Amino acid sequence: MSSAPRHPQRYLARVTIQFDTAFIIGGGQDDLFYDDVFVADANGLPALPGSSLAGILRHAWADAGYGDGNDLFGFQNGADGHGSRLSVSWGCIHNQNNQPVEGIILDRTLLASDPVLSEALMTTARDHVRIDHKGTAAKAGKFDERSVSAGHRFTFELLLEGSEHDQADWQRLLGLLNADTIRIGGKTRRGYGQFSVIKLQAAAFDITTPDGFAAFANHPVALAQQSGLPDMLTELPTSSVNSAVATLHLQPEAFWMIGGGVDPEVDMAPLTANRIVWRGDTGDVDKQEKAILTGSAVKGALSHRVAFHYNRLSGVFAGKEVDPTQQIGKENKAVAALFGCEKKDKTGQRGRVIISDLFIEQPGPQKVINHVSIDRFTGGARTLDGALFDEKPYYRGAPFSLTIAVTETDKIAEPAIRQALAAALADLAGGRLALGAGAGRGNGYFKGDITWNGPGQAWLAGGAA
Repeated sequence: MSSAPRHPQRYLARVTIQFDTAFIIGGGQDDLFYDDVFVADANGLPALPGSSLAGILRHAWADAGYGDGNDLFGFQNGADGHGSRLSVSWGCIHNQNNQPVEGIILDRTLLASDPVLSEALMTTARDHVRIDHKGTAAKAGKFDERSVSAGHRFTFELLLEGSEHDQADWQRLLGLLNADTIRIGGKTRRGYGQFSVIKLQAAAFDITTPDGFAAFANHPVALAQQSGLPDMLTELPTSSVNSAVATLHLQPEAFWMIGGGVDPEVDMAPLTANRIVWRGDTGDVDKQEKAILTGSAVKGALSHRVAFHYNRLSGVFAGKEVDPTQQIGKENKAVAALFGCEKKDKTGQRGRVIISDLFIEQPGPQKVINHVSIDRFTGGARTLDGALFDEKPYYRGAPFSLTIAVTETDKIAEPAIRQALAAALADLAGGRLALGAGAGRGNGYFKGDITWNGPGQAWLAGGAA
């Protein structure tokens, strides 16, 4: 009987990521304030569950065309199934000194005195509203959520048990962390969860040799301790996922505003967001909240315009004897294929269009604009609440680039769907589609141009991306 271990190799990686956008890994509801809150550790700080990270990697593995991932991630099939060969630790948030925070912090003043951790504890809610085809809030479409600010750093570890034959799969697995379309958490199709790998240490250990076993056993369990693993960030491979990517270079034409902000001077103000900035190994909260173009604002406007163009291309016009409920919103075939639809009788589909939140560095100066609702009969101001209000939008500002990616393009073969998306993006870049608040009074129009990557051009032309 052989005493050789079944999996003599241990592939180990310690990964540090930094979030480019806000993110949320749902942890339930807050009955007092929020509809959705993030997963937190015993200190109340945001954390990345290992199960979430493993699930994200497994989906990304399949999306990249590497197979179902059963061999690495395990599967259930009676006596033939087996557990996962990949172990993923929880991800720990970093403090202002760029060190992962582990264990219970008994002295709560340490959290209050750390600006990075204080920001993680005191994040603000972001309001959302889903607009129906009539331009009003849909039923149950008003909600808010408490997300984690952009800029936070987290560290976690990956451990794969295998043999020397798993070297190629290990490299593919690490490469998934570098894919343009991978996101962490929920709401990733409306702006959340984009991240970058800023540190990667990795090595392989042969535990059948004394030196290899000793080196593996001496690896520190605590993420806050220096691992001693070689730095492999410059050798991080790129995933082979090919997505159709459109880059829109836009310039605001006049006033624009993504609503939801708070300003004591006015009734309506642009949404701004905190983020963590790093100077070397020192983190701090950006002293000036940044204007933000949310992915949800872009997604909502695009989905409505895609529905219009798909109906136009399909010959569905007002006055025809068609069921209107089958041509709007998620019931529209193009909207369902591109932006997803809820699960009904095993027919659900996640969104294939990925749009990340975008911080606008130079949004332009702000101006207070007063509004009054005029009574149509008397010609004077209406006396109803809300008839007199003011807003504080930005005016023009510097050009910026917005990236929109389409995944699983091989599953979107219908020409009308591709053409509807291209036409909707052309409307946005041509100043015919507004984003944000106040579109009915002239806000939110942009002009610019669109460039597609190679796979995107092939997809639009009817080929495979």
